[in-house]
Amino acid sequence: MTEKHEVKYPVTIALKVVMHSKDEAGKNVSDLMEILKNIGIPLRGAVSENKSSAGKYTSYTVPVYVENKEKMYALYEALKAHPDVKFAI
Repeated sequence: MTEKHEVKYPVTIALKVVMHSKDEAGKNVSDLMEILKNIGIPLRGAVSENKSSAGKYTSYTVPVYVENKEKMYALYEALKAHPDVKFAI
């Protein structure tokens, strides 16, 4: 039997985003903050980052407050459209 889980909005989540690493310090974080700002999703803490062992990718944990399903979908669509985002969960 498959159990169905639904997200109850509003919700604070730890968004995980993996991006291609950049030489320019802070560019990825700046891009993520711009996406959040454009959708109207507030940050709920500090962004943490962790580079892959080879340095090709950087993962970011971004605590965000999402008001509704529409904003959640808009967030994932914007992340999917960004050329440096490998994936987001």
